[in-house]
Formats: sequence, C-alpha cells, structure tokens
Amino acid sequence: MSKLYRLLFIDDEEIVLKSCLKILKDRGYDIETAHSGEEGLGKISNHHYDLVVTDLKMPGIDGIEVLRRIKTKDPTQLVVVFTGFATVETARESLKMGAFDYIPKPFTATELRDVVANALRSLENEQEVKMIDLMAIVAHEFKSPVAAVQTTADTLYGGYFGQLTPDQRKGLETIMRNCQYLEDIIRCYVDLSKMELGNLEFKETSIDLVKDVVAATVDKPEYAKNLKRMRLQATYDDVPPVSGDANLLRIVVNNLVNNAIKYGRAETDIRVKVYQQDGQVLISVFNEGPGIETTDIETRLFKRFERLKQSGTEGVKGSGLGLYICKKIVDQHRGKIEVVSEFGRFVEFKVRLNSVHP
Repeated sequence: MSKLYRLLFIDDEEIVLKSCLKILKDRGYDIETAHSGEEGLGKISNHHYDLVVTDLKMPGIDGIEVLRRIKTKDPTQLVVVFTGFATVETARESLKMGAFDYIPKPFTATELRDVVANALRSLENEQEVKMIDLMAIVAHEFKSPVAAVQTTADTLYGGYFGQLTPDQRKGLETIMRNCQYLEDIIRCYVDLSKMELGNLEFKETSIDLVKDVVAATVDKPEYAKNLKRMRLQATYDDVPPVSGDANLLRIVVNNLVNNAIKYGRAETDIRVKVYQQDGQVLISVFNEGPGIETTDIETRLFKRFERLKQSGTEGVKGSGLGLYICKKIVDQHRGKIEVVSEFGRFVEFKVRLNSVHP
C-alpha cells in the first residue's frame, strides 16, 4: 500500500495497545492509541483516521457507544472492533451498526494484520470488495438449501420412491442440472471471495499428487453418475511429490473435471492423467466436444467472468470464474496451465507443477 494510513486503536488495556503497536510496527502505518472511549472520541473529533479499531467492553463509554457516535457523525468512517467476551450476538450487533469486521480476543499477529489489511484494502477498491463480500455471503446462504434439493432429486431419480415415467425422469434431470450449475456458482463465488480479499490460505507442503489431489477428486460418486453418462478414465504414472497446497489443487482438478462434463460430448470418455515430463509433474484432463478456438484461448479463456459462446455450448450455464480461479491457484504454485484444442473435436487442459527434489 503506497498511502500512509492513519490508524487509531482504542482499548483500556495497555498490553493490548502495546501488542498492536508491536505487531504492526513494520507495516508503514501511522498509529495512535487511546485508553478509553472518551479519549478515543476526543481524538476522532480533532483528527481524521483511515481506520479506527475499538474494544467493545470498556469502562465508561463502551465500544458499542463509540461505534454508534462515530457512525452518527460520519457513516463512511471505517471501524473494526475487538470483542474479548466474544459472543456471536455482540459481534453481529456491531456489524449491523456499520463495523467493517471484528477481531476476537485473544488474537494472533496474523489475525490482526489480516483484518487491518483487508479493511484498508476496502478503501482502495471499496465497491469491488463490497460486491465480492456480498457474493460470498449470498453463496454461503444458498449452499445448504441447494444441497438439500440436489440430494432429494438424486434420491427420486434413483427410484427409491417408486418407478419414474420418462417425463418424470426428464423433469428431474432438468432439476439436477440446474442444481449442479448453482453448486458450481456457489463454489466459485466462495473461492473467488477468499482469493480477491486475500483470505485464500496457502499451506505449502510436499504432496502425493495422485493420492491427495487427483484420485480424491476423480473418485467422487457424482462424477461417476453424471447425467451425460460420460466415463472417467484415470491413468496415474509413478511420479515424485510436488510442492503445494492439496486443498487448493483439488479446487483446480474439480473445476477442470466439472468443465469436461459440462462441455464434453455425451457418452464419451474423460481422460485424466498424471505423469512426469521435463522435470515437472503434469495433470491432464481431456474431453471430446466443441473445443475452444485459438483466439479465445489466447485472449479470453482465463479472464474473470469471461464466458465463451460458441457452437456446441448453447444452453450450457457457467459462472465464468472456474478457469480464472484455476489460473490464479496454479500461478500461486509457480506452475503453468496450458490448453491444447482442436475446434469442434476436443480440448485438453494441462497443469504443470514443480516436483520436490530430494
């Protein structure tokens, strides 16, 4: 961040104020402290602060009252609260009153740095951050009901409540396809919000790519039972471990397999391979189908919210986020994602990752 941000921390505990100063001393912030709500409000009346961080439980004027007075005077003032007697209700009350976020006590250095950085980042691109955050909240709210509808439809489609007529099966297939689309949207929006707000945790370890990532994804029952009756064929060579985060790499493989089913030709094979080449370990996902034009690969394919409209994909719904997220994750792993396609025939995505050298 190039701007020098002014921060005010309000807390009646000296040790908390000293801890905040120590944790943030190398971040380039101009930080002031206040030991009470009264002192903090006095400073706010005389100076502008980009961010105010206040404890909720203080003698005299407490944090909720500090927050209320700040927002009454200036609704745009950015405020984060400490909540040491943390209950969900008190945190929720402060958020309803306009607090940007809350930090539970006791907090770690990473938690404090992340919340402060995220809050200040919102000043740089306020509208986009708010929209991404809203998308994540809505996605979370939809997650459970969509999963319930999907499970019920799967149960009915399996004939557990009696034999279905052809028309009933066709109707259920429409429901199931739309549930899969919504689940794709939910997953992508949640991943995107974490990524864009800097909360997508990256834990780099040595990974068995087949066991920890690819097989765990390819063997999912929903892929085997896909409505297009496409067959997943997996081939795994003996490869060395790779360096990375297994959870993030599973997001990549999930998106690639989902796309292969979504855009692939019905009743054909999806070929998933793990192999070694030129000192790197590769994941390949191949499917027959409409393919992708070269100009789209070069200019549009991995951009956020970009959806390709071409012959053979009519009526196929998507978020326009899956491949953008894949590229972000692969870049984070210092790897590369490539596309080989013959328009009208097939597409193959290749992810190149660095192996762990003994």
